[in-house]
Amino acid sequence: MAKRILDLLTWHPEKDISKCQVTYSHRGPKGNLKTIPATDIQGLERGFMVMIDGSMIPYHRIIKIECDNMLIWKKNIKKGGS
Repeated sequence: MAKRILDLLTWHPEKDISKCQVTYSHRGPKGNLKTIPATDIQGLERGFMVMIDGSMIPYHRIIKIECDNMLIWKKNIKKGGS
């Protein structure tokens, strides 16, 4: 679902992805999150975002997408591991 939202923000004529931020689960300790400006995204591939530094972030690690300080999308995280 995160890819659909990013595609919409990228290609919709009334949206501006440069006003957005993406928060994802960063490698490291559990709960380690990193928030980046969406302008750091170089491309949207089938299974991951390609960042301007060449790194690749899988969509399943995206936690939330915000634009103009408004929550656009948030991952539904199930508690209890099932």
